Amino acid sequence: MEDHIKPLVDAYNDAAEMQAVGMVNDPAIGQVARELQMLQMPTPRPAKGEVTVRIAASSMHVDEIYAAQGTALGRFYGPKNVSKANPARIGSCATGTIVGLGEGAENFKIGDDVIIIPSEYPQAGSWATYQCFDEKWIMHKPDQLSHVEAAAAVMAACVSWGAIGFAKVNAGDNCVVVGASGAIGVMVLQYLKSLNCRVTAVCSGANEEFVRSHGADQVVDYTKDDFGEVFSAGNDPVDAVFDCVGGRDIEASAFRCLKNSGTFVTVVGPRQYIGEEKLSWPAVLKVMSHIGWRMLVTRLTTGPKYSFGAKFPRLVVDDAVEQLLEHNIRMPVPAAIPFEIDAIRDAVQKLVTHREKGRTVICFGSD
Repeated sequence: MEDHIKPLVDAYNDAAEMQAVGMVNDPAIGQVARELQMLQMPTPRPAKGEVTVRIAASSMHVDEIYAAQGTALGRFYGPKNVSKANPARIGSCATGTIVGLGEGAENFKIGDDVIIIPSEYPQAGSWATYQCFDEKWIMHKPDQLSHVEAAAAVMAACVSWGAIGFAKVNAGDNCVVVGASGAIGVMVLQYLKSLNCRVTAVCSGANEEFVRSHGADQVVDYTKDDFGEVFSAGNDPVDAVFDCVGGRDIEASAFRCLKNSGTFVTVVGPRQYIGEEKLSWPAVLKVMSHIGWRMLVTRLTTGPKYSFGAKFPRLVVDDAVEQLLEHNIRMPVPAAIPFEIDAIRDAVQKLVTHREKGRTVICFGSD
């Protein structure tokens, strides 16, 4: 065991309690920040096949806030029976150092720096000093990435690379990214440029310099122009449109400018900011019906194809990280904040405005 690791392991073994951010009351919609508390909780010990990770950095995602208030995807993944005895913890994407091994855990060792692979279920709790994970949900952190960089990038890398896979993008393709200044959009933009695509970024004019600095060849200011009209008015049709905002108006604009062989990929769907409110079941069914119908119809007819969602992170994370490293793709980090409740509450309030460019990251050490 390396000298700098032993104090971390000793501290973990001696710790009966740890700090974790969570809630002991169900929050009203839009009031998650107000309900967040710094909780004292028992230090977790790894079960069979698990490892304990001392969290070094954890990024903040608006979907985590939607899940906490029970509005993820319109109404899903809300915490159940929240109370002091059963607090709802926050956080999903993180990095850290292994300080404990459960029985049968053999793919990692004490002292390994790891990335938590985003899972297909709403795993929560990484805004905490320690968390236990099954070995299948972690991977070694590349030395080229700091803990902050890795925590900021991993979820968006998986979503972006998966979406590009759906579109079957080829080198030199002409692509449009709607919402290119957002966390997912700026990663899609960079991945497309790594494939030598020509990329038009759709964002507000205030963010033009930002998206150009990350590779955009052309910018359409959505506050002034409809990108569908821009491309249908004499410009070459495009091979793929990536929607990171949501809404039927964006879908309509995309289909006006796509080639017959092109693809529209949305990671949001026909309703903008779908996690902002708790939808009725009929409203949820309406959203899902639209997605299913559009995917079916566009596959049975000639013309552009409609695709929704992203691939499971575990299926794309290795390739996504490899491409990220090879082409120096990075998630912008507007703020790296301390693991302190006031700073976290303030960051959550900013997060839900949808105005951040990149990912805010909670830092648990000196990374």
